[in-house]
Amino acid sequence: MLEKDIKIELIKRGVKPSDVYKALGLERAHFYQAIKSYNMNNKTLKKILDYLGLEISFVLKQKGGLNNAKNKKTES
Repeated sequence: MLEKDIKIELIKRGVKPSDVYKALGLERAHFYQAIKSYNMNNKTLKKILDYLGLEISFVLKQKGGLNNAKNKKTES
């Protein structure tokens, strides 16, 4: 999830992943472990996001399938 978004952001900026992990003094493996992590308290992930000027936000929304199924039953 985050890995894909971070990679897209890097491509948009014309920055290579190696530019980021070298600038932060990280090992390549630690960089990739961090961006694949689902742990939002991961310090390395926070360093990477801060370096890129990004933040994580979450949005809760109604599931489409459940809501649509209820609407179909009431319409009949």
